[in-house]
This record gives sequence, C-alpha cells and structure tokens, in this order.
Amino acid sequence: MGESEAMHPIVGYRDDKSDPENYICLLVDIPGLRKKVFGDKPANADIDLEIHNDRSFTITVVLHKKPKDETYAYTVKKLPNSITTAEKNYWKIKNKDEVQVFLHKASKGRWVSSVGSADLETATD
Repeated sequence: MGESEAMHPIVGYRDDKSDPENYICLLVDIPGLRKKVFGDKPANADIDLEIHNDRSFTITVVLHKKPKDETYAYTVKKLPNSITTAEKNYWKIKNKDEVQVFLHKASKGRWVSSVGSADLETATD
C-alpha cells in the first residue's frame, strides 16, 4: 500500500504524565491494534517512528489484517518547538487500539497549551 493510500489516525496530545517538562505524548488511535501479553510491543502490527529533523516526524503503523494489511500514517511537518535526536524519541503500546509516541523536547517546558492537532502543520496526503 503506497503512502498516498495510508489512512490517517485520530491523534491526541498531552504532556507526559511522568516527565511533563521533557516529553510530549501523542496518543495515536489505531482501531484493531492489539498489544502483546508481555511488554509494550504490538501483537499484530509493525510500527515505524521516523524523525525527519528537529521539528518534523512521521509515525507509520502497518496493521496486519486479512485479506490485506491496513496502513496508517501521521506526519507532523512543523512542531511548535524542537525535539531531540531519534534515540530519545520512542513509542509503546499501553492500551488496545492506541500507540503512545513520546517525543523528547530539546528544551524543558510544557507544550500542551501550544500543541493540538489544529495547531500543527501536518501532512494529509
């Protein structure tokens, strides 16, 4: 499935509960996503978090379903502030149907008041 055929998930934002000064958490809704019994990895999907630069990223989820896979993609082209390099940014599955993406802020502070899906420059190809 090509990138132009990817479905766009519903995404919510909040400052991370355990470290709100350093991380922003994106809650990406993927209907049908299942978590493995142990750990925080998906049981039926492949997930890729690509950091393009200090203010842009894409998360792609390929949900393995029969008769064919479903691809969900979400790209932010311009965050309100910078994030750090790729190794400090990560994702995990905590709840059914939801990927949590944690982006490490380059400078401390809370973003939740300045971040909302309406406030971001996103790609919707």
